[in-house]
Amino acid sequence: MAVSIITYRRSHLLDSCLRSLSIAMSKNQYPVFIIIQDADEDDLAILRKYDNIVTEIIHVDVGDKNVEDLINSNRIRAWEFPLISRGYQYVICLEDDVEVSPDIFKFTEQALAQVGRCRNFWGINYGSFEKPVESSTYSKLRYGLHGPASLISKRSLERFNLNWLMRFHGKIPWDSWVEPLVRTGFMVTSNVSRYRDNGYSGTHATLENNSEYFQKLNESFVHGLRTVATNYYHRDLEHHWRADCRIYVTQRKIRHYIEFIALRTYQILKALA
Repeated sequence: MAVSIITYRRSHLLDSCLRSLSIAMSKNQYPVFIIIQDADEDDLAILRKYDNIVTEIIHVDVGDKNVEDLINSNRIRAWEFPLISRGYQYVICLEDDVEVSPDIFKFTEQALAQVGRCRNFWGINYGSFEKPVESSTYSKLRYGLHGPASLISKRSLERFNLNWLMRFHGKIPWDSWVEPLVRTGFMVTSNVSRYRDNGYSGTHATLENNSEYFQKLNESFVHGLRTVATNYYHRDLEHHWRADCRIYVTQRKIRHYIEFIALRTYQILKALA
C-alpha cells in the first residue's frame, strides 16, 4: 500500500498534511508520492522538511491543458504512478488540504483484510458526517469516491477505463466518470471521519466555502479522536453525506448496471456534442 498527495502551491496546508501522515506512520512506514504542480520554493522547503517520509516527487507538466483536464490528469497520475509505475496494490490518494487521523493505516489494513477481496469492493472512503458511539466501525455504501481522501486498488483502476476519460479533455470530471461504475458495488466508508478538511473546495480551490460540509465533517473527525480503537469491523450505519448515499445491498445489481450504462452513454454523447 502507498500514499499519494496532490498539491498545488499551498505549502502551509501541505505541511499539515505531511505532519499528520508522519504521526500516523510512527509505527509502520508507507511510501509517499507527491504529485506537485508549479512547485515554488515554499513547497520545496516543506518537502525537504519531510524527506524522511517522502519517497518520490513527481512534477506536473501543465503544458496546454485546461483546468478541468489538468485536474483529471493529476488525479489519474496520483493513482497510476503508485499502482502501475511502482507496482503497489492499493493507494490512498489525498488532497493537500487534509489531515489524516493517527489510526488511518491501521483502520485501512484491517478493512482490506476483511473485505478487500470481495468482488464488488471498489475502495475506501475516509470521510463522514456521523458521530457514532463506536469509532471502530465502517459501512458498505453505494457511493462515489471522496475526492479529498480515498483509497482504490489496482484492480479498480484497471476497470475505470481512464484512457477513455482522457479523450474528452476535461469535459467529464474524473469523479463524475468514476461514480456511476463504483455505485454498481460498494465503498467501505469509515463511520467517523478519518480526515479533517482544512481547505475550501479541494486541491484546485474555488474559494467557495461550504460551511455545513466543513463543520459536519470536522466535528466527526474530532469525535473519532476521543476514543482509541484497536479492532475495526463492519457495522452499517446510515450516512447523510448526500441524499443518494445508500447502504449497500446485493439486490438490484442488474438495475445499477443498467443505470451505469445509461449514464455513461449520456456522459459520452454530451461530451461529444
